[in-house]
Amino acid sequence: MTILKITVEDEQVALLRELLKQVSFVKNIEEDYSPDAIGTSSTNPSYDRIKKLLDEARGKNLFNNIDDPSEWQRELRKEWDRDF
Repeated sequence: MTILKITVEDEQVALLRELLKQVSFVKNIEEDYSPDAIGTSSTNPSYDRIKKLLDEARGKNLFNNIDDPSEWQRELRKEWDRDF
């Protein structure tokens, strides 16, 4: 018998569980919720980069000049729609 370990986003757990219950040769389903399941420094370089950027940005008030967030996003989208 073989044991498979699968990491799944929290939102998809119920769907995967139901899918696996329908498979006749799946004998057992065990869940182990772990906040560290995604990985940390040595196992997930993307996580490290994002965490570093957020740590560096902390306390800098990067978006304090935006009065209306909706208008700001609308202007960004206009830039994306430009013909180059």
